Amino acid sequence: FTLKGVAADGAGMVFETLMVRSMDEPFSEYGWVAESVTIAPDRTWISYKLRPQARFQDGSPITPEDVIFSYLTLRDKGHPSYRSYYKDVVKAEKTGDRDVRFTFRDGKNTELPMIVGELPVLSKKSWEGRDFAATTLDPIMGSGPYKVESMTQGRTISFVRVKDWWAADLPINKGRYNFDRII
Repeated sequence: FTLKGVAADGAGMVFETLMVRSMDEPFSEYGWVAESVTIAPDRTWISYKLRPQARFQDGSPITPEDVIFSYLTLRDKGHPSYRSYYKDVVKAEKTGDRDVRFTFRDGKNTELPMIVGELPVLSKKSWEGRDFAATTLDPIMGSGPYKVESMTQGRTISFVRVKDWWAADLPINKGRYNFDRII
């Protein structure tokens, strides 16, 4: 998520996004962490209602605060591409127990709702007391179907399937992530 270091192949399987792209439908996304989405008629904001069952790998719920933390952290401390992606987002706010809204500078960037939907959701709690910009070899907790099982720096990484993964039965995941272990 930062300019330092190189992420291991497959590391994206540890994290989930608000929405997920359809591989066979251009410019289509379906809810992943988000249960539903509402876009303003003039495209000046987008609102997500988070799934009540959405959980991080430690069992803690994914909250609007996690989504806002993810947006602010990636925008301010992440790879410079995130600043570019989110440059027209002027505000992220909690609007309900499971709701978060992103307000846009204007409605001219028609791809911005999809870009925001691809926001990886990080656990605010797991980053407390840690430097997001620092390079680390410590596995980062996510909410995805796999977690890091073991690694040898610069050589190998092994991912293991999260046994009680909260999103395993979502229609968007049928046929995906069918391996117990990936090396």
